[in-house]
Amino acid sequence: MKKILLLLLSLSAFAVQAQIYPNIGQFQNVLLYYNPAYAGSGTQIRATGIYRSQWSKYPGAPNTQVITVEAPLGKNIGGGAVLNRHAIANTLQLNFSGNVSYRIKTGRESFVQFGLKAGISQINFGAGTAFKWDENDPYISSNANRGIIGTFGAGVFYKKKSFYAGLSVPDLVLIDANKLYYDDATNKSLVKKNFFFISGIKLNVTDFIALQPNVLVRYYPTRPLNYYINLSVIFNQTFTAGIGFMYPKAMALYTNVNITPKIVLGYRYEFNTSGFALGNYGSSEILVRYGF
Repeated sequence: MKKILLLLLSLSAFAVQAQIYPNIGQFQNVLLYYNPAYAGSGTQIRATGIYRSQWSKYPGAPNTQVITVEAPLGKNIGGGAVLNRHAIANTLQLNFSGNVSYRIKTGRESFVQFGLKAGISQINFGAGTAFKWDENDPYISSNANRGIIGTFGAGVFYKKKSFYAGLSVPDLVLIDANKLYYDDATNKSLVKKNFFFISGIKLNVTDFIALQPNVLVRYYPTRPLNYYINLSVIFNQTFTAGIGFMYPKAMALYTNVNITPKIVLGYRYEFNTSGFALGNYGSSEILVRYGF
């Protein structure tokens, strides 16, 4: 059974990778991963690392690592970098991007930032090690299975007190010189643009308890609308417990603990609420964050 599932993962890896952006359950902690306009929105340097393991008991199941670093660079200017790795079956994708933002104040406690991103990705579909029904398959022999692509993206980010909202297209322009994501029959790109909307607000219930709902909505033209909802309960600014929902049928439990005022450790576990067998194995995320 596991071998059959691994084969299915291998066959579907191209379709998954064509979306370029694997989702992160704790998206509110890696906003720069989705939106370049988030760069430098705080008052000092911030860094976050997330390790995500999906259906971890199956060989070749998806796993993703993300590191973001961002800070103010000068008056109204912010900058940041994102490094991430994503693997599924025999396919490996390594990405790096630089991000810059410009801020316009809209009030005493509010501002809007516009951001641009330039990125580069190294793609390896692992055709040399993948299972093949036919070693002489013309598709395998005629198509590139590894190469480098470039991406340019843009976004806007608004913040007022404890509320924020952002809209971004991180892969607005894709440069695929090796035609890794092309249909040979039509000579057209198989990759569409990802559109992300992310928003959240922190609501103080008492001096020691706060609620923080966050939502991510993702639109990709060839797939159903995808959304994540996280609801956090924050106790005394040091301990967070939360529940998440992912469309169509998945739930999550997560927690964050402030080890120091600047260092946060977190864990998230996702489980499928449908009868799909892979859901029994769940997905895990480990988070380390530095900065306010």
